[in-house]
Amino acid sequence: MICAQQITSIACFCTLICFISPSKKACPHSTVNNFCKNTQRESMNNQTNNQKNISIFHAHDKNNKPVMLEAFATTMFAPEFSCFMKTAWEVARPAYIPIELDFLRAYPDVIHSDPYFKPFETLFSNGLEQVDWKIAQEKMGEQLKSHFIFDIATWPQEVIQKFAQDICYVVSVKDPETHKLLGFITFLARQNYPVGTVKVMTFALDPLYQNRGLGKILMSSIFKIAPEIQRIFLCTRVTNSNALRAYRNWGFIDDKNPILDHAFNLNHWMFLEYKTEQSNILQKTAKLIE
Repeated sequence: MICAQQITSIACFCTLICFISPSKKACPHSTVNNFCKNTQRESMNNQTNNQKNISIFHAHDKNNKPVMLEAFATTMFAPEFSCFMKTAWEVARPAYIPIELDFLRAYPDVIHSDPYFKPFETLFSNGLEQVDWKIAQEKMGEQLKSHFIFDIATWPQEVIQKFAQDICYVVSVKDPETHKLLGFITFLARQNYPVGTVKVMTFALDPLYQNRGLGKILMSSIFKIAPEIQRIFLCTRVTNSNALRAYRNWGFIDDKNPILDHAFNLNHWMFLEYKTEQSNILQKTAKLIE
């Protein structure tokens, strides 16, 4: 049975700059399957803007090529969120797995101290040099999968009630002609967060579309959707140097007093925050989104 801590973990799983290759698959149960099929069909017919819960925006990348943003607000228990997360797993898997494996190589002792890495213990029985990293990759995929693919029908009502008022925002960046998914971001507003505060949950880009400024557009879309936001916070592995470099270039600084939705080993995670009183980098980019 899923507990409240697991739901919180799904909601607050590490924020990583991810470089991904998207694919489409059906969602796990009939309600979500129908939503996915309808959404994909309407999207292919260029009718996504007819869905009352989806907003369409337009922007240009660094090469002045047009891109389309699709955004919607939902909850963790809505079929559209479950559907999106399943799709997100298919595109995020090749990005999240290498980042987590890099962390495991740098901090192999976590197999003894962190229950999350307990399944890897047998792989390290003969030392780091003897680890079969192909098997480790498969195990890591199994570990991460539950953060993206889950059946809300199995969740206890008391857990749903506890998190039902938390709002999740989903933004996808797509090719305006083919509707190919180029990247996405999800961010969360919880009732216990200070007013004007959101947390980035997941953030991903297709590797074929790097160096176009799409990551900055996605992060800036937060201010397009919710211009009243005053603070964005996120976390990533301390070994994720690419993400840390990008975030700091966009105006994020170290978060000395992070909001912890669940237990974190502070030696393994880097917490960053963006405050509108200290930077306007993202707000300027948001103004270019129409």
